[in-house]
Amino acid sequence: MPLFDFHVHPTLKCMFSEAEAKTSPWVDIDVTKIHWLLRWCTEFSYILGSQSNLRQLSEDGPHIICAAIFVPERGMTNNSLILKQSEGTLQTYLNPTRLKKINDETLKPYPDLVKEDLNVLMNAEQFGITDKKIKILSKDSPYDPEDKSAINIVFSVEGCHSLSSTLDKSRISKDEILRNLDEIADRYPLVSVNVTHLEQYPFCNHAYGVQFVADEDFRPTGNRIADDGLAIIRHCYERKIMVDLKHLSLASRRMLIEDIRNRPDFMPINQPLICTHAGFTGMSYKDIPDYMMEFRKEKRKDYCYILWAKPKKYQMLDFQTAFNPSSINMYDEDIMAIVQSGGMIGLNLDKRILGYTEADGRPAAMNDFAFEEEYISDAEKVVYRTKKGIGAKVTEFSCITMQEVLQGGLVSPELSFYHLCHFMQHILHFIRVVQEPGDYDINKALTQICIGSDFDGLINPVGCCMKATEYNSLKNDFKDTFMSYAKANKEAVTLPEGFNIEKFTEQLFFENGKNFITSRLQLL
Repeated sequence: MPLFDFHVHPTLKCMFSEAEAKTSPWVDIDVTKIHWLLRWCTEFSYILGSQSNLRQLSEDGPHIICAAIFVPERGMTNNSLILKQSEGTLQTYLNPTRLKKINDETLKPYPDLVKEDLNVLMNAEQFGITDKKIKILSKDSPYDPEDKSAINIVFSVEGCHSLSSTLDKSRISKDEILRNLDEIADRYPLVSVNVTHLEQYPFCNHAYGVQFVADEDFRPTGNRIADDGLAIIRHCYERKIMVDLKHLSLASRRMLIEDIRNRPDFMPINQPLICTHAGFTGMSYKDIPDYMMEFRKEKRKDYCYILWAKPKKYQMLDFQTAFNPSSINMYDEDIMAIVQSGGMIGLNLDKRILGYTEADGRPAAMNDFAFEEEYISDAEKVVYRTKKGIGAKVTEFSCITMQEVLQGGLVSPELSFYHLCHFMQHILHFIRVVQEPGDYDINKALTQICIGSDFDGLINPVGCCMKATEYNSLKNDFKDTFMSYAKANKEAVTLPEGFNIEKFTEQLFFENGKNFITSRLQLL
């Protein structure tokens, strides 16, 4: 059956191999090449293994995907863990010479890495593939459900740094990025842009999103959207390119939602808001201080540290789930802003983003809360510290404890049902958020949510769908389980009258995304 994914990286793990021995985007990564210790004591096999290579994406098609044009930041490519692995058996995929060329900018992000990546994506023949093809969708080349050989593709840009000739923050240029954005958009269907990604660049502040790499560049220090960032957003809107809320800091996206889009010069050119690979915080802006266990300014730094307790709203049987309250995820007001703008939300399949907490098997006290850690810019703390005190809702009633996490089971990819509950809680919460104001058509909103897996984006996938070949398994599990899950949470959420699980499942996994992208292509 056809499927839609709003955010995938089908060629990212080919980027670090040398041109003369380029890793094929049509074959699986050999995870046995990961150092045995990393395989044994971490989940790197699931993170580094292929989650959405082109052969995986071609199964059960024809599929429609939005492929991210993306170049990893220096904090990733020059990280000691990555460099150390490139010296061992993983150098087939992490070539040390290649990494050096990337880090010293012998190979520039744009045009070198981006154009090579597009060439790898587009030319199946160079890898001996003759039974499948990449089809670039456009107004003049629409989706054909009868073409079983095609992987249908549109594009996004994840981070404006990917369109620069340098990753040097002091030399990166808005004008160069706009020129290169135009070059891409003139040739390919470019539907959206993330203004920022995971490192601090001058265009706007970002949300903290990397935990396994301790690099200062990943910690936000900026303040909302700068003038150059505003110019990039304006240019995108004038070209009918949407701006993705993912990776914007909370203050940056509130500036976009509440200020910029209401300015007289922006109102005529506004495009729908989207979040292509989202998780939800499970709470409103006004509740932010209530879920903080700790908030402190870091000494001699431009950022603050937050220790979050995790909001719990829904459960089934003994499986209590919770949300990840980190501000890289969407608050209730963000969700409403997206649907009211006519936009689309793609649900991420990263288990941490969906709220899953790792259980390590140690005994837990009754008041031992599960937690998330986050860094935010000191300049933006005013949007977090909106009350005098913190922690008003850090209670066993409102937040998940480690004892409840332990009931879900020790960390294992076989925890598919527990992970499925984390996915389903997002659907329930989406319905609840849209229904509560009572002034938006919930049936319309149900056409504004889809899958945005972020597969092959170095994520740690949910056990109920660890790679693209398992989309249909997730789809069937969701269809078979969601009504029971909703019934178990009927005190919190009432499904819309006439809700049809068969129809909604088809919408969620294909029809919503297909219809949305088809309508956007008519404008490009």
